[in-house]
Amino acid sequence: MSTTAQAQDWQRQSAEGLAELSLDRLPAAELLFLDGLAVYLMGPEAPEPPYTIEQGTVIVGHLLRAVMDCSELHVEGSPESSVEIEEARAAIIEGAHEFAGLGVAGVNQLVNRLLGAAVGELEIHRTSAEAQTCSLFYYGLLAVASGPKNRLSQAAADGIIDILEAWDKQIGAGFVPPWRVVAPS
Repeated sequence: MSTTAQAQDWQRQSAEGLAELSLDRLPAAELLFLDGLAVYLMGPEAPEPPYTIEQGTVIVGHLLRAVMDCSELHVEGSPESSVEIEEARAAIIEGAHEFAGLGVAGVNQLVNRLLGAAVGELEIHRTSAEAQTCSLFYYGLLAVASGPKNRLSQAAADGIIDILEAWDKQIGAGFVPPWRVVAPS
């Protein structure tokens, strides 16, 4: 497969994932994205300054993989919702569908929007991998929720913070993603 065909394939798959994103799949996408960020930013291979476009690309890749892979996962024990979280999730779905409606051009627009922010947030929060993870989770979902026209209500933006806080509380209370559960030997 040529490089051009490979590029078009991941872009097509990303557009399909964005188009298929739904309220019942979104908690799984959130968790996959958060887990991917945490492993990348807090693990032994964590990126170090100076931060690069390549490292930003990894962040964007985690978001797109989460969107594409969430249909394969049902999350038991996702955090309780609230009016703010519901508004944020509705905005994320709407933005995802608007990007998907533009096809490859929409995926490219989303990637370009998040890429610069990812590198900037890595730099701003360089002293704390936890702060990087939180910030990049927020900006990743915000990039999707704002859609191609870059519009979003303050309530939806606040709701994205609530989504992060809800997952943080859930994980802090002992929730473990199903792919992280180790069977006793």
